[in-house]
Amino acid sequence: MASKLTALPMVLGASWLGLYWASRQTLGSEPLKRRRPDWPYTVTPTLFVPGWGGNAWTYNRLLRWLARQGMGHQVLTICVDRHGGLRVKGHWPNTASNPLIQVLFDHPFTADYQQQITWITSILRYLKSHDQVTTYNLVAHSWGGSAAVSSLFLHGGAADMPQLNRMVLLGAPVDEHDRTHPVDAAFQRLQAVRADLGNPSVPAPSTTSMGRSQDG
Repeated sequence: MASKLTALPMVLGASWLGLYWASRQTLGSEPLKRRRPDWPYTVTPTLFVPGWGGNAWTYNRLLRWLARQGMGHQVLTICVDRHGGLRVKGHWPNTASNPLIQVLFDHPFTADYQQQITWITSILRYLKSHDQVTTYNLVAHSWGGSAAVSSLFLHGGAADMPQLNRMVLLGAPVDEHDRTHPVDAAFQRLQAVRADLGNPSVPAPSTTSMGRSQDG
C-alpha cells in the first residue's frame, strides 16, 4: 500500500506533463493544398487568439477544417512566454493564400486579461515590423477577445501597428458588469479612449451579441 501511495504522485505528475505536452501541439505550417474558385484569397493574415486557460486544442480542429476546405492554411504559430517574449514557428510564403496564425500563451491562467493586451499588441507590432503586415483579421475567444478589443482601442491607431480588417469575437465578455459589480472599470477605460482610435467605422464595444464566457 505504501509503495502505491509513493508512486501515485509520480503517475499524476507524468499524466499532467503528458496532457500539457499534448495541449501544446499545433498543426504546424503547411501549404495551401487547393484553391476554391468561389473563395477570395488575400495576403492578409488571420490571427486565432484563445481565451483564459486556452491552448492549441482551442482552434486545432477549426484550423484543420479550414485547410481541408481550401479556405486558408496555417503559416505560423506564435507563442508568448510569461515575460512577453515571442517564439515564432513556421514558414510564411508571401502569397495571397489566406494565411492563418495560431497564437498561444505559455501562461494562460491569468487573474485578468490585462496582460494579454500587452502580449497581443506585441504580436501585432512584430508582424508589422518583421513581416510587413499592414492589415489583419482576428478571431478571439472569451478573455482573448476582450484583450484584442482593448489592444485595438488602446494601441490600434499607432503607426507601428497594422490596421484591423475584420474581427470575430466568440463569447467575449467585453463589458463584464453585473448586479453585484455594476461598473466594469476596464470597459469604462475602453469607452474613454474610443475617440483616440480615429476610426469612425469601429463601433463601441458591446456584449449584445457576444455572449459571456471566461474559459479557453
